[in-house]
Amino acid sequence: MFRLFLALLVCAAAVSCASARTPILGEQKVEVEKMYQFVASHNPEFPREVAQAFYEIGELYGIRGDIALCQAVVETGWFRFDNGTAVRPSDHNYCGLGVKKRGQRGCRFNSVEEGVRAMLQHLYAYACKDPLPAGEALLDPRFSFVSRGVASTWEGLNGRWAMNHNYARNILAIYKRMERHTLIPPTVMTIEVAIPDEAYLEEEVLASESFFE
Repeated sequence: MFRLFLALLVCAAAVSCASARTPILGEQKVEVEKMYQFVASHNPEFPREVAQAFYEIGELYGIRGDIALCQAVVETGWFRFDNGTAVRPSDHNYCGLGVKKRGQRGCRFNSVEEGVRAMLQHLYAYACKDPLPAGEALLDPRFSFVSRGVASTWEGLNGRWAMNHNYARNILAIYKRMERHTLIPPTVMTIEVAIPDEAYLEEEVLASESFFE
């Protein structure tokens, strides 16, 4: 009887742990304007079209584009592209695609839309084994290097997308802050620059300097 009780406890703990994970695929919960205002509060030069692209392409692929934007925040340092990275804003590379070591330039894309689409395609490769949505051209040059469907949750990217085993925690911590961000009506909005909280960007801001797949 006691063994059965222990088995049930272990099973319940496993279910609880699994349910606590955050799927990469799913319905977005933060609207474009809040996505934009949140990042712009840390970087006034952040273009609204980037937030728009993450949301719209996220809808097309069924990906949490709102969380993916927070991943890009970690990767780019609030879209400042500083901290010694060789990736430039004009590359439209928002996740360190093709960057295997510090100082390497990585992939380059022709526009915001192409860069966001390539990033979300890479997430799509990790999250599922489905074909790309109808009519979508493959822009992610590293798509074929991913074992399709190997990581359906953000937590599953730890040690895969980046060497940092706190990678998902950092992304989701920023997302929680974005959820709590107070949305200001665009007609009266003035951007106040906030100092990035380094506690949520542990180790290096550019956490994806080594792709495992």
